[in-house]
Amino acid sequence: MADKYWFSSGGFIDIQGISIIPNVCAKIQALCFYSDGTVMMKCVTIEGEEYNNWSNNDDYLIALVGHKLGFGERVEVNDPYYKPPPITPYTFKTPLQAPATTEAPATAQEDTRSVHNDEDIKRIQTLQEQLDAQAAKLKTITDLLFKNGAI
Repeated sequence: MADKYWFSSGGFIDIQGISIIPNVCAKIQALCFYSDGTVMMKCVTIEGEEYNNWSNNDDYLIALVGHKLGFGERVEVNDPYYKPPPITPYTFKTPLQAPATTEAPATAQEDTRSVHNDEDIKRIQTLQEQLDAQAAKLKTITDLLFKNGAI
């Protein structure tokens, strides 16, 4: 979730981090870029029914965060330099509705929500593989030093 998420207000948010207490709540830190040029770091907490409605639908989470921060409706944008024209801020008159689901709320063992995009996951896996390779080399060197009495 390191992308910019654009909204009908002309602004966008950049998710900086998510802290989760499984089956209780999630705190989302977002860097907010408003259409008037204001930039602010804000924290949004979701809990209760909103948390349960999140399930594994990150689109719901982004829409909810944008709604809570007053950005309006989400706009799909493929161009990273796109900036929609500013429009009059829209006040929601009806609460954001979660998509209908027949699934039971996730338990701690089943909590499969994504906090990283695919690119982040691949990078983490690559770094872990490099770390494992370095640890194996270090063990080999240490074992040789012990065997030869150098340590």
